[in-house]
Order: sequence, then C-alpha cells, then structure tokens
Amino acid sequence: MHAIFAISVFASIALCSLSLGFTNNETDLANQWFNQMNVELKQLNHEAAEQAWESSTLPTQTAIVEKIIKLTVRKAHWERMMCNRGQRYRDFNASFERTLHLLCRSLRHTDDEIRSMTNLLGYLQGIYTGTQVCVKGSCDDDGKLWQSTFFKYPELESGNYVEPTTNEICLFGEPDMERIMTGETMHQFKQAANCMASDEKILDWAWQSWRLAVGPPVKDSYRQLIDVMNVGARRSGYQDIGEAWRAELEMPNLRGIVNRLWLEVKPLYQKLHAVMRNFLKKRHPEVTNFHPAGPIPAHLLGDMWSQNWDTYAASMFPHEVDIESNFRRSNCSAEKMVRRAEDFYSSMGLPMMTETFWRKSIFKRTENVTKCHGTAANMYNAGDFRMIACAGNAMSDFYVILHEMGHIIYYMLASNQPTIFQEGTNSAFQETIGDTIHIAALTPSHLIRLGLLNSSYLKPDSDGNLNHFDYSLLLKIGLTKIPALPFSYLMDSYRWSLFDGSIKFEIEANNYFWYLLENEQGIQSASKTNRENLFDAAAKYHFPDNTPYVRYFLANFLSFQILEGLCKKSIFGDVRTSQELPLPLHRCDLYGSKRAGRLLEKALKLGGSQHWTFVLEILTGSSEISSRPLMNYFAPLIKMLDSIISDLKLPVGW
Repeated sequence: MHAIFAISVFASIALCSLSLGFTNNETDLANQWFNQMNVELKQLNHEAAEQAWESSTLPTQTAIVEKIIKLTVRKAHWERMMCNRGQRYRDFNASFERTLHLLCRSLRHTDDEIRSMTNLLGYLQGIYTGTQVCVKGSCDDDGKLWQSTFFKYPELESGNYVEPTTNEICLFGEPDMERIMTGETMHQFKQAANCMASDEKILDWAWQSWRLAVGPPVKDSYRQLIDVMNVGARRSGYQDIGEAWRAELEMPNLRGIVNRLWLEVKPLYQKLHAVMRNFLKKRHPEVTNFHPAGPIPAHLLGDMWSQNWDTYAASMFPHEVDIESNFRRSNCSAEKMVRRAEDFYSSMGLPMMTETFWRKSIFKRTENVTKCHGTAANMYNAGDFRMIACAGNAMSDFYVILHEMGHIIYYMLASNQPTIFQEGTNSAFQETIGDTIHIAALTPSHLIRLGLLNSSYLKPDSDGNLNHFDYSLLLKIGLTKIPALPFSYLMDSYRWSLFDGSIKFEIEANNYFWYLLENEQGIQSASKTNRENLFDAAAKYHFPDNTPYVRYFLANFLSFQILEGLCKKSIFGDVRTSQELPLPLHRCDLYGSKRAGRLLEKALKLGGSQHWTFVLEILTGSSEISSRPLMNYFAPLIKMLDSIISDLKLPVGW
C-alpha cells in the first residue's frame, strides 16, 4: 500500500517538475535524493529514539551519554550534507520546498559545541530526575522537619542512585514530592516520617525543599547551556536561541499571538484567582504573609508549580458526587486506565495500540524508570510506539495517559508519510490532540460510561438550565486548565529574556522570575526568604530538560477550538456550519463519533507535510488560533464566578 502510494506521488511529482523545466534525468536525481534522505533519516531517528528510551528507563551512565553525543554529531553532519545536496531541488514542487524547510532549519553547532550541550543536558536532566529530598529520623514538628532534611544527588558518573538507609525517607520530585503537594500522599508521609507538623507547614517544606534541592546545582550549568546554544543559533542566522525556538512553530508574529491570547483570557483567570484566594485565605488563616487582595502563596495551591488547582475543586464547590473520590475508589489499575484511554480513541475509529506498545510501555514507576515523567515515544520502527506513564490512582494520571496516547495516535496516523513529515505539523499540535480528547472524556455522559456518575445528573435543573453537577464539573476542569495559561505563558517569556540577554543571568534571573509570577500569575513565594541567588524555575521538568513551553500555552487554546470543530462535525457533518451547537460545549460527547474520528484522521495523517494553518482549517474551518471556543466552553463558569465575586464583594486582581 505504501509503495503504491509512493509511486503515485512520484508520478505526479514528475509531471509537475517537467512542466517547471526539470528534465527526466533531473527528476530521477531529485527522487533518488528524496528517497535516500527519508530512508537514512528514519534510521537516524530510530537510533535516537532507542537512546532516548534507554536514558529514560536505565540509570544515567557515561556510556549512554557518549552514545548520544556520537549520534547527535553524526546526525548534524548528515543534515548539513543532505540540506546542501537538496538545495538544487527546492523549486521541484511544494512538497520538496517544505522538506528542505524542515530539514535545513537545524542549528549549526560544531562537534565540540554538541558535546558540550549534550553533557550539560545530561547533567541537568540527571539532577532533576535523580535528586531526592530526604528526612532522617522523627520530625515531631516543622522545626525538626527542616532539621532532619537533607538532599541526595545521583552519582551521575556511575549511573547509580544513593539508596535510603535505615530511618531515612527519600522522595523524588516526580511523582513523590508532587503527590505530597496535591495532598494525595500527605497522610502517608506524615505517618512514615512520624511528623506532627500541620499540613500547611508540610506543603511549605515540600515546596521549598524541592527548589533548594534542584535550583542551585542547575543554575550555573544552565547559564553555560544558554551560551553554547546561542552560539549555534547566531551562526544559523538567529539573534538567539529563543528566536530559533519560536521559528519551529512557524508563526512569524508568535509573540503578538501569545500576548493577544493571554490578554483575552486574563480576566477569566483573575476571576478564578479571586475566588481561589478567598477560599484559601479562609482555609489557612494562620498564614501571615497572605493579603486578601494580594498574590496567593504558591505552596497553598495544591500543585508543585501552581499550574493546576484542581486539588480543591470538591471543597470549593461541594457536590454529592465527587468524581475524583469515585475514581480512587474504583481502584483502577494503571493498565486499566490505558485500556480506557484506548477505548475512547478507538470508539472514534482511530487506531488501537499495537502489540509492541503493550509489551514495551511502562505504566507504573519501577526501579528501571529514571525519568518518571509522562512520555510518548515513536521508535521509527514498524508498529513500535511506547509510553511511560508512572500512573498512580488519580484522575490526573488518567489525563497523562490520554495526553500521551494523543501523541501516539498522531505518530501512528502520520507514519505513512515520508519520514521527514512524521513528527506532526508543529509541536503545539502534537500537544493538543491528547488534551482535546481529555476534555471530551470529561463530559457528564462519558463519566457515566466510566461508572463515575449516575445518569440522573444529565437532567437540567427546574429552570431548564444546567444542573449543579455541571457547574461542579466546569469548576474542576477550569481549575486544571485556566491556571495553566499564565504558567505556560510565563515559562517561555522568562526564558526568552534569559536567552536574549535582556535579563542579567547572574544577578537578576530569579528576581525577574518572581517578578513575572507575582505580576502575571498573582502568586508569591512560600516565604519571604531572599531568593536572589536561587533558581526556582529549575523546579519544573521542562526547564532542565530544555523543552520549549509556549507550545503548551497554544495547545490549551487549540484543544477547545478543535473540540468545537469535532463537535460540529459530529452533529452537523460540517465544521464550517453557522449553526450553533444544540448543547453546551462541555456536554458534547465524542465517544463513538466516527464522523469526528474521520476528520481527526484526515488532519493527523498529513503529519508535517502541510503548514499548521492548513491542518487547523481542516479541523475547525479557520486558520487562526482563537480564544473564543475556550471562553464559550467556560461561559457558565464565568457567570458563576461573577455571581460569587459580586455576592462576597471579592477584590479581583492583586
């Protein structure tokens, strides 16, 4: 099937190229170059995927780093050679033009620079994934808790972790410290550590200790990494590495788009912030540095990074049905969660996971998993797609699985494209597919299907409007999605300033970070400690992993936009219809919708062969990213927040 497809494509290429003045011989040479490039790129990508998987599932070892360095150097040389050889075919047709655009945009680093960057990244990733916060002995109160706290760092050269000794409790950042922050394992930690400190003091300890553990050892190496990355970026024609990162998304006015979207949703965030601040102020009257009209102390928000506040959904707006508690009581195993995720995708007619996926994926943390962060892997080998989930027994784990499976579905559907186009149209689209399905899976009707809700909660209230559960559900989703907007907006705004030198790294890096968080996100550090010499941004995985973050900001908007398009396709058969949906967007159930599945398949199977605007237009009828569907989705929640703010006379802003 693939070979027949390739012949038909090349036949059309030949006809087109001849009309543009290419001879038969030149056409043959162009096709030979294209075929060779894709075959060799597939092999290089396969090797890179194998090494990445090895580094994620085995202790970090010098031998692994050396293998990565050698392959990275080899691929860089290969890209330059293939790019130079392919320039003569740039005008061959639109497909070749896009091929060369994708192939030739890699940065021009020397072999020594590649070695330096790889070593620095290996060190940074090792610090994040291998550092442990430990408590030794009993910690009767918060004072003794700090006195008994110390940090263990991985033995990066040997690849071994330092094992806890007797009377020691040692916790990794993900998921161990993270789950204390959400409250999931708070009780277990207090029992294990014989700790009588209050929950608030333990949250303060967990929040601060993780930043003290990873920030200082990351800071100097990250500054060195910026210097090396900037050299390669400038050699490649960019002003700095931030400009190179932005170029990947193929949005010439990316800064303008991001700023516009943030300003459009900021009033919604401020309203949610005002209601959350009032709730937390009443919950924690003992916290003295917490002004009722000021920023919220970050450690109180139920998340290590203050980007997800859904820990408090059930307490803020109590309802007789707590789907989080119901989920936990179901004792859903990690594999069963993956099966449930697969069931949703396959109900739409999308591919089921392969035999290799089930055999080689890792769904729970084991001693072999060194990077316990949600991961989807395309191994560039027939049917070999894998996942790392490190799942526990929370709905947040189900989200991670749905999200990572979205990546895999994209990989699977794009796998019939030439290798150069198999990554997807851009990184924001890669991140949005799983998020779209996650939102679709949180409809009341699908929660009934999962056994988490009774069917009686589909009925509207006596006024014919949404019922109490609708608002409870919208608040839960809002507490997950809305705080992620300023967080993802600031993560790269901050790094872009470090990259272009507008912020002096040594003396301003952490102060500027907190300036952004306080002014845009409305949060403040857990204590008044002078943080000038710290490096708190390193507490988030994507920072030492050097992963751009604005893709997640864009994906948040795209997910609601694509959800609306898929709902219109499912109900009306046309994404361009002017008809209004006959139900609120949060009640649109895509489970079993083959219409929506066929539309998603049509868009995703293009991979990176088309510009993202073309793919977005297929899915939504528009080529522009819009905040309107997100605001429409949360319209009932906005009305509820307005009512609460008015009734309680809450200040909005900080």
